[in-house]
Amino acid sequence: MVNGEAKDDKELVEFSIEPFVTAGFILSIRFGGDGRHNITGAGVWPSVEKAKQIAQTTATKLLHGATITWLKIPSKQI
Repeated sequence: MVNGEAKDDKELVEFSIEPFVTAGFILSIRFGGDGRHNITGAGVWPSVEKAKQIAQTTATKLLHGATITWLKIPSKQI
């Protein structure tokens, strides 16, 4: 799983990328700010890098050029 966030002075947008059940990686976007929250799916992509690219394009449009800070969450090992 990979998480990231982009923000400006009014909004925070959080991104998460997780393996999808059948294949690829699902991108989810959580919007926050001004007292409202929304979580939406942003598609299934063939690679983490493609999902990151789509997330960055989204952040740039929503937050007028903001850059995402990515944090990789280590997998739990059993």
